[in-house]
Amino acid sequence: MKKLLPVLFLFASMILYAQQNREWEDWQKTSCYSKISFRMKSEPKNGEQFHWKIQFRNDYPQLVSFNYHVTDKLEQYNTTTHRKTMNARQISDVIDVYTKSGDIFLLVDKLSLSAFPKDFEDCEN
Repeated sequence: MKKLLPVLFLFASMILYAQQNREWEDWQKTSCYSKISFRMKSEPKNGEQFHWKIQFRNDYPQLVSFNYHVTDKLEQYNTTTHRKTMNARQISDVIDVYTKSGDIFLLVDKLSLSAFPKDFEDCEN
C-alpha cells in the first residue's frame, strides 16, 4: 500500500495539471478545408458555463469567408453559428465561446473565395 500511494499521488497531480493547463491546443485542420485551421483553449468556467477561446488561420493565398458552428459533442446544443471573413494568410482575433458542455465540436463549412456567401467551394474530403 505504501508503494501505491506515491503512484496515486503522481497520477492525481498529472490530472490536476492537465485540468489547469490552459495552453493553446495545436493547430488542427478543419474536416473539409485543408487550408483553414483552428485552435482552441479552455478557460476557467464562468458560473455554470464552460469558456473557450478559438482562433482560425487562413492558409489560402487570398481572402476567404466561411461559416463556423460550435456545438456540444452530442449536438444537443448548437452554441453558435457565424460567418467569418479572413484575409490571405491571416490569423483571426480570439473568439470567446461559452458552452453548457465541457466537450465541444467545431465545424467549418460553406467556404467561399470571396467576402460574400456565394459560389461555395466543395468539401475536399
